[in-house]
Amino acid sequence: MSSPALSLTPPAPPSASTDYDDRRETPLRDWQGPQERPITLLLNDTAMVSVLATPESLEPLALGHAFTAGWIDSIDQVHGVRLARLRHGLSVALTVAPSVVARAEAARRPAASVSSCGACGMADEAPLMAGLRRLEARPPLPGEALRRGLGELEARARRGQHGALGLGGGGQVVREGWDIGRHNALDRVIGEGLRRGRMPDAVLLSSRCSLELVQKMVRAGIATLATLSHPSAMAVEVARACGLNLVCCHRGRRLELISGHAPAQAPRQAPRA
Repeated sequence: MSSPALSLTPPAPPSASTDYDDRRETPLRDWQGPQERPITLLLNDTAMVSVLATPESLEPLALGHAFTAGWIDSIDQVHGVRLARLRHGLSVALTVAPSVVARAEAARRPAASVSSCGACGMADEAPLMAGLRRLEARPPLPGEALRRGLGELEARARRGQHGALGLGGGGQVVREGWDIGRHNALDRVIGEGLRRGRMPDAVLLSSRCSLELVQKMVRAGIATLATLSHPSAMAVEVARACGLNLVCCHRGRRLELISGHAPAQAPRQAPRA
């Protein structure tokens, strides 16, 4: 019996639609991903840093970044905010006294920052430790309250963006920040707290925890930080030294208190007569 003829034509590759939704020709105007623009932050006319951020709610972002970076110590030092369009992005200028600019320039980052880690580009480690102190001892939010916040985080999720929810003592959302960068999202919550004159009791972040996030929380005096994923070892070390309640939520599966203070005991009910 003769052998079947060999085919020298290679098999056709599988269609892109077999394994993928082929959207290579989708116009950018129809793209539903998050927006991203270079945002330049200035003190008066001095450009301090450029960050890649979501181009909305820029005043809280600028205030929060200026505060957590140590450029300003209170919102009273800011006399005005100016927004302007640049060729590729936007600028936000805070009007401050010349002495504030002079102090801030000494700690200015020498390179543009990126959305994933706002600390990138620093010349030395000293600014990362600026503002660290021992926080007033306060217990973390009750587990039930934090789980309420997790439900809100899931319900409010935005495509391709990190979320930072400022929570009240019962887990209700009192501040909200969304951005492509987790540190930008946190800066928005802190900046809004500065504008309103009160910080939230806790912050829930849809990310892992890095050292810079701990530094921002401590400087803002917020007692509890909860993140969806694992913190870095250095973040844990500094959180414990500062008495920050640091909670890993393990993607909502369980709550793990990694540093800080013992949870408040639920009040005992009086025995029935």
